[in-house]
Amino acid sequence: MTKRRLACFTLAAALATTAMPAAPALADGAASTRNIILGGAAAAAATLIIINHNRKVHQKYAEYDRSVARQQARASNAEAAYQSERSAYAHEAALVSSYQHEVAVQHQEVLRLRHEIAMNQRTTQHVAAASSGPDRGATRVANISYGWGAL
Repeated sequence: MTKRRLACFTLAAALATTAMPAAPALADGAASTRNIILGGAAAAAATLIIINHNRKVHQKYAEYDRSVARQQARASNAEAAYQSERSAYAHEAALVSSYQHEVAVQHQEVLRLRHEIAMNQRTTQHVAAASSGPDRGATRVANISYGWGAL
């Protein structure tokens, strides 16, 4: 703001010096030449001040446009990052789903094997009961676990 005021005061002073009636104009030409030179210098100074002011204004507009462009680039990068994360999440969800399916298949296989073992144990008990009789010695099969747990 101070530069603008300085420019206004300078312009006002230049106009005041050219507009103030000084002594009556003489016809010798020296005063008119001096006035023309001072008027030209004041006009040149005013022109330089206006050019400098316009340059500063355009610099501010350019900086604002650059900052808007940077914000838009960040927003675009954020949108791309969001889409990338969303795609990665979808891939992870598909992987988890395939793992859940594999666990379900393995669980069904474990249940089938348990059922088969149970059927084999019943068959073994029926054969052992049929082979043991009153005239034969009682044959007992050890039913001991060695730490493998129940299947």
